[in-house]
Amino acid sequence: MHRIDGPGAVNSLFTEGDPTVPQMATVVSAAWLNDVQENLTRTIEAAGIAPVKGDYDQLRQAINLLSGASEVGEIRVWPHETLPASGDWLECDGSSLPIVDYTALYAVIGTTWGTAPTSYFRLPDLRGLALRGWDHGRGLDPDAALRTGGDHVGSTQADAVKKHNHPLGGTVGTAAGQTGVVDVQAWDNGPYNYYSKDFQVTSDKNGASALANVPAASETRMKNANVMFIIRWR
Repeated sequence: MHRIDGPGAVNSLFTEGDPTVPQMATVVSAAWLNDVQENLTRTIEAAGIAPVKGDYDQLRQAINLLSGASEVGEIRVWPHETLPASGDWLECDGSSLPIVDYTALYAVIGTTWGTAPTSYFRLPDLRGLALRGWDHGRGLDPDAALRTGGDHVGSTQADAVKKHNHPLGGTVGTAAGQTGVVDVQAWDNGPYNYYSKDFQVTSDKNGASALANVPAASETRMKNANVMFIIRWR
């Protein structure tokens, strides 16, 4: 790269010319234009972007990529319901995208996140999900083999509660010749007897277990806050 040095340049700067001086307008040489062109296009190509005529955003994209601002395919937590104004990010909503329009992203994630129609690929669908680090042989995900798609990045897992016991108060007794019935008092301290039961749990020789007096909901969950997961596509 070099500063303008053709006829009419003054101190390596462009001039418009002034016939009263006289001062000629700067001549923009082919050598200078080629220098500018190659510096710009090679920067774009170094970022893995193919130059496209009429796309005025490629240099900015290249600078972001080369500076380590983010990588194509990177997933981020976004604290807003509207995508970033740069236009470089998509919501991880499981959409199917045409490969020809998102070649850089497809080169990174391929079909990792599910099947799609021919010539399309699918974005991760992370809506309503918490992310979990890939077990990768560590053994902290005991049901890894049962994950949708197996123990791989991009697989999912349904909610579950770990098997456990909650001992119940009360007495294992015999009523009318039947054994293995546990009677316990209700929360309002109702009467305890063999036949009029406030609360009954059938059991076997291994004991009885149940859940009681815990926050109830339609799912098992941790305390949480909503965010949007977004993925960089260019």
